Amino acid sequence: MNTLTKTLLSLIVLSLQLAAFDTVKVAKDVYALVGDLGQRSPQNLGHDMTSGFIITKEGVVVVDAGGSVGDGRAIHAAIKAITSQPIRWVINTGGQDHRWIGNSYFATLKGVKIIASQACKADIAKRKDFQMAMARKHIKQAFEETNATLPDTTFTNHYTLPTPDKKIELVYTGGGHTPGDIFVVLPKEGIVFTGDIVFHQRLLGVQPGGGLRWIKTLEYLRDVLKPKVIIPGHGAVTDLAHAMHDSYDYLMMLKRGALAGFKKGAFDAVEAVEGLDQSAFAYLKNYDDAPFRSKNALKMARELEKSAAQ
Repeated sequence: MNTLTKTLLSLIVLSLQLAAFDTVKVAKDVYALVGDLGQRSPQNLGHDMTSGFIITKEGVVVVDAGGSVGDGRAIHAAIKAITSQPIRWVINTGGQDHRWIGNSYFATLKGVKIIASQACKADIAKRKDFQMAMARKHIKQAFEETNATLPDTTFTNHYTLPTPDKKIELVYTGGGHTPGDIFVVLPKEGIVFTGDIVFHQRLLGVQPGGGLRWIKTLEYLRDVLKPKVIIPGHGAVTDLAHAMHDSYDYLMMLKRGALAGFKKGAFDAVEAVEGLDQSAFAYLKNYDDAPFRSKNALKMARELEKSAAQ
């Protein structure tokens, strides 16, 4: 890529930054970056999600790196508009592309540590080639300069950041939307960044074999963490009740529907959820995608079928 092309690309990315997400102050030194509820695009730089950052005396903690180098650069610009503190930590809350692909931007900054659960790093390593190809397809020219950069620091179940002025805990309980999804917990403030464990205002997507673990992880959020404020992986900042309804109640509807189908004598998973009424969640973004809804139900039913056979 020649110098002129790089300059033009930088100007394009700069012009898109304002459209990528909204910066929302949640509490003192805690911010959410609320992005598009739709699909990845050149306009949102791959930021079709909600992420955020925390300012501490030791430096800034970035919660999720974004979906491209351009998105990482936009996140950094949003941070610099609020504080002169340097970025010290980048947390990948899960293995979905927009949680980690922006690592390739932050890895160029001096003194930055990129942290994820061991399960998340393994998931990224397994799916990175496919995710990079899909992101490049959706983001197009704005994906230039982006490469696959994995986390450099991992933990098994719990990690506490070395920030004396603000307690920040990373908690892994088994995954949610992806196998390595974690919570970023600020216990004193009663705030939890959930990454893709919570989808708010947008219909979630069940991964093969992932529905039951997701339910258990959401129960941990509800019964153990009990936050006052949730910064979800998708949608606006919300409270526990709304987060649980849009994610937990939807998953439980799929589970109960599939179990009812089997109890009535369904021959297989397909028959168990045939015609399952999901209209109670018609208010969610992407609900109109009927094949997507049907796949969610079928994946849950197949997981239950497999579990019963073991």
